[in-house]
Amino acid sequence: MKKIVVSGGSGFVATWVIVELLNHHYAVSASLRSLTKADGIRESMSHYVPAEDLANLSFFKADLTSIDGWKAGMENADGVIHVASPLGNGTESTEELVSVAKGGVLNVLQAAENAGIIRVVMTSSQAAATPLSTATGTFDESFWTDLNNPELDPYRISKVKAEQAAWTFAQDHNIELTTILPGAIFGPVITSNLSSNGILLQLLKGQPALPKVPLEISDVRDLARLHRLAFEKPQAIGKRYIGSSQTLTMLEVGKIYQSAFPSLHLHVRALPNWATRLLAKFIPSLRSLVPMLNRRYHHTAAAAENDLGWQQHEPQQTVIDAANRLIKLGFVKK
Repeated sequence: MKKIVVSGGSGFVATWVIVELLNHHYAVSASLRSLTKADGIRESMSHYVPAEDLANLSFFKADLTSIDGWKAGMENADGVIHVASPLGNGTESTEELVSVAKGGVLNVLQAAENAGIIRVVMTSSQAAATPLSTATGTFDESFWTDLNNPELDPYRISKVKAEQAAWTFAQDHNIELTTILPGAIFGPVITSNLSSNGILLQLLKGQPALPKVPLEISDVRDLARLHRLAFEKPQAIGKRYIGSSQTLTMLEVGKIYQSAFPSLHLHVRALPNWATRLLAKFIPSLRSLVPMLNRRYHHTAAAAENDLGWQQHEPQQTVIDAANRLIKLGFVKK
């Protein structure tokens, strides 16, 4: 049985990656900043993984900001899926966020090399393959974000620099690297870690006006499968893969919820672009949306589909499934 290390084991994406791997009969060693979370995560996963496979899950204590702990967790492992990355809260400087994201990647890759592991799959972001918002056409993973683009916020810059650092390290140390570039990641949560589903929760709670922002949606379950396929398929080595190509605007998601959940009595209206720009001056979480308001370009996931046989949920189903889970967990009162 192959053993895979997954970083950031309590995260929204990482929990689904772990479930995907366990259900395909891998052993998983997952990092946590605090082992007090381990029992709760295991209990949450018991609803998605048979007991005999769940027994192949172990946890170890490690943090992206330090090399400590990674050596023990990577012992006898066959590969690493590096998911963990700082999201920030919108107030950090570029230097702060880049330092943590880049340093975390290098700590994990150095630990992998020290453990004799050569196969690594890493979660990057479409932020690392983003043109100017005025661009038109379809972009694939061969495109790299220009760091001189004035529209970039600290988070996007940190994702670009972290992925660049990973590729440089991989080339210098003979690591067989694959990177996955998701868009806006939605879908049912396994634990109470909402991550980007917090956006959907605000819509379900009746956010009065919605920015007309197009979101290229990655279903978290599809994304987990893409990480596994990339690890398994030799043709994925040395490649980047875009992990979403289907778009809904926040306004469209609001209308889907209005129709699907009549008992919530949602009233949906568009927030004019000028108002979104104005509010973003005062609300940090809105700032990253401003460059996307007039976006006309799209990404294609054709490489993942053709190379790896990957398929995606319809985004309408993704946001419905995410909402049903939030309601079931009690985040939304019907």
